[in-house]
Amino acid sequence: MERCPLCRAALNGVETCRRCRAELQSVKRVEHEGQVLVDAAIHRLSLNDVVAAGRLLRRALAIHATPEVRALWRLVTVLSRRSEIDEHRPGAADDLDPRIL
Repeated sequence: MERCPLCRAALNGVETCRRCRAELQSVKRVEHEGQVLVDAAIHRLSLNDVVAAGRLLRRALAIHATPEVRALWRLVTVLSRRSEIDEHRPGAADDLDPRIL
């Protein structure tokens, strides 16, 4: 966290805002939990588990919705829609490149 969520003062890694004296430990903890969820979602995507990645990103959005998390959520949404379409398309399994699997 670079800026205080209340007064937007620069923080420089401190636990208490120098301007408004806001206690930031709990905010930093939530930010960290959100990042852990995003990291886990990226890992699940690397394993081609779009469903699990989506669940993790929904949780991350609920606690720490950064522009990066929103962009990743849009990507996962597109990927899940494509996989649903491919599952219902006749012969879709024949189109898969075995090098990707």
